[in-house]
Amino acid sequence: MTEFFRESPAAVAAAKHLRSGAEVGVSFTDVPGSWRFHALGGKPTLETGAPLAPDFELRLGPGAVRDLCAHPKADIGDLGILFFEHIVARQPENQIRVKLHSGLVKLTMRGWLSVMAQGGPKVVRWLAHKGLSGPSAVASALVKLKG
Repeated sequence: MTEFFRESPAAVAAAKHLRSGAEVGVSFTDVPGSWRFHALGGKPTLETGAPLAPDFELRLGPGAVRDLCAHPKADIGDLGILFFEHIVARQPENQIRVKLHSGLVKLTMRGWLSVMAQGGPKVVRWLAHKGLSGPSAVASALVKLKG
């Protein structure tokens, strides 16, 4: 997974938008320990250890990890959809659990909404298909994740 985050075009593109302090706590259901994802010198970095002040945390099942790693050339839009599909997956081994710690303003200031914007029409169409459309779609999705 470290290689995926370091080399995937989506992770590389996302890291260019992240500001200082932006980080994600990462854990796996089948592997002990914690990791943190952040941009270091504009490059995506996944390193062992607890996150300092994560904007959100991801807990990935082995099926989600396999699926993500099976798409190493995915762009931000395709990877975003893949993440969302695993967030709503019903089988625990395929799920990505998200625990949001930051609000909309902090996420915007740290560059996360710029990352989402890079997903463009692909992610917007997917969100609309799931009933989240219009200007409040992102805020609505964030409220559901934080709740």
